[in-house]
Formats: sequence, C-alpha cells, structure tokens
Amino acid sequence: MKITNIRDRQNWAIYLASIALLVSLIACSRSAPSGAAAIANNDPWKSERQYPPLVFNSNAWLDCSISSTANGRQVMNTTSGQGFTFDATMLPIEKSKLQVIGQSGMKYKFDSFPTAAVKARFTGLGDGLITEMKSEVEVAVARYSQPGGAGTAIHFTAADIGADSAYVEFTGVFVRTNDSKHFPFRVLFGRVSEGSGTVVPLGAAPETRLLSKNVTLGSLQHPVTVTTALYEAEEDVAKLKME
Repeated sequence: MKITNIRDRQNWAIYLASIALLVSLIACSRSAPSGAAAIANNDPWKSERQYPPLVFNSNAWLDCSISSTANGRQVMNTTSGQGFTFDATMLPIEKSKLQVIGQSGMKYKFDSFPTAAVKARFTGLGDGLITEMKSEVEVAVARYSQPGGAGTAIHFTAADIGADSAYVEFTGVFVRTNDSKHFPFRVLFGRVSEGSGTVVPLGAAPETRLLSKNVTLGSLQHPVTVTTALYEAEEDVAKLKME
C-alpha cells in the first residue's frame, strides 16, 4: 500500500472521529442542563433570594422570660400591620454578657434559640412553622435600680433605655402550612416607648454573664414598631424581551 493511501485513510479516520465527537457533545449539551441552571435548580437559597425581599412594617409587643439554667419563653404578638405572632419555648442561654458601668448604666447581650420548630402566624401570609431561628439581643440602659446590691436583680424601664440602645433581631425561616413555601426572614424591633425589665447577673463582678432576664418591650396600648424582611421564591416572573 502506498504511503499516500495510508495517509488518506488516516485523515479520513480522524475526520470521522471528529464528527462523532462533535455529535456526542451536541447531544450532551441538549440533554443536560447548563451548569448555571443545574446550580439554580439545586440551590434553594438562590431561588428564594433571586429578587429583593418583601419589607413589612408592623406594631407588636414582645415578652421574653429566659435564663441560663432552664427553658424559657418568648412571646411576640403583632397588633397591627404584617408581622409574626408566636409563642416559643426557648433553650437556656449559653452565650451572654452583662456589664455594670458604675452607677451610670448597664448593658447586656445574649443569643438564644427555640427548643424546637415554632408554630407561628404571619399576618397576610397565614399559618406555618418557624423551622430555623436565632434571637440576638443587645440592650444598654442609662439608669437602673439594684436595691439588693451587687450581684442581685437589676431593674429598669423603657424610659431608662437610650433611643438607639435596644437591638432585638430575629433571623430564621418560616414555612407556610398550606403550600410548604419557605420564607427566610429577619425581624428588627424599633425604639421602645413602653416596657420594663429585670435581669439577674450570674455574679457580683462588674462584668459577668446573665443568670436570667424577664423583659417586656411594648404593650397592647403602646406597641413597638417592627420591620420584617421576607424573601420569597418567585417561579413565574415573566422574562421580558428587549426592544
């Protein structure tokens, strides 16, 4: 066989192999979703946060009794507007800090978590379960009373709390009952005009941890302004043509 014939056959074989590879690549690209689509389909976080969150303003009051030694209770009641209403059993506090600043003030902060999923209602969305949740609280007061002396219960009222010195945030996921739709959320309490609190330090040192706390923010007559951001997955938003 001549060298030219061998080269012709080799070139023909390479050509056929190239065509076969190209056909297989096209078939694979049509049968399998693109990498971006596959990620989107398997990533609920991305689908739920593809669009900006819904933002609601409401009025509510909060009653929180919690300790570091036993389960506690956290009740939120929305009195007007769109917001949460729930009654949650809370785990004992593990992470907290309390500082007494001479006779001029006191501040405390802690994180807390429910013992299990919490039945809740969100006005306008319906009933459901809070399946994930973290509470973050940080409060500073300019005045307080501690009649029993260092290491005993500290009392304060809403008037003792500075204008921007109470930070109460709830972060989690709300799952609506009627369609199992997930709504990642963040709740933020505004300025407190009515309420009171009692916190008990773990020890007599100026800086220690919380033994327990019982705090009410707002009331039925004078609720607190609350802002809630909710993410919602939207599957039927029309893709518009560019003209």
